[in-house]
Amino acid sequence: MTQKNQAAGGDTAPAAFVLHDLKASDVWQMTRVLKRLDIARMKEAIDPDLLKRASFKTPTMYDKDGNVVPLPVEKWTAGQKRAAQQAKEASDALTWQVLGLLMDNIGSCEQEVNKLLAMGCGCSVEDITGMDATPYLDLIVQYITREGFADFFTHAAGLLRMTNASRAYIVSVATSIK
Repeated sequence: MTQKNQAAGGDTAPAAFVLHDLKASDVWQMTRVLKRLDIARMKEAIDPDLLKRASFKTPTMYDKDGNVVPLPVEKWTAGQKRAAQQAKEASDALTWQVLGLLMDNIGSCEQEVNKLLAMGCGCSVEDITGMDATPYLDLIVQYITREGFADFFTHAAGLLRMTNASRAYIVSVATSIK
């Protein structure tokens, strides 16, 4: 459902979109977007050493009741603080690397993303493509941070593990999706 408001110049522009719960058809459209993003190439392009260095396990301690709780930062050793700082720097570098890879491919999936957003809002693709940039970007953020979005990837990975699908088979299926 879309609400319209009057834009400067007399055109109508979407004011607010309400995203519906994810449906089966959304899953297939997300798959098309991921195929266009060339996730397999992106995975290969990410520096595995950087990924390893970006992980940091927060030091823990036991509270008075015997529960494991995070160790307050002021009690961290110099080595723990240094490791946390290095992990943050690696994580920041990894974020920029992933953003760069996304930017390399995002233009190739504009139509698929717009269709996915339109399906999620129950509006037309024309409504989406006619949006101003800021609300459009806000809608993308709303879509990918919504409840259930991350679950899609968790369930998809679980399905692949349950079926013992080989990487070659997955690539061949992804390639056949048009």
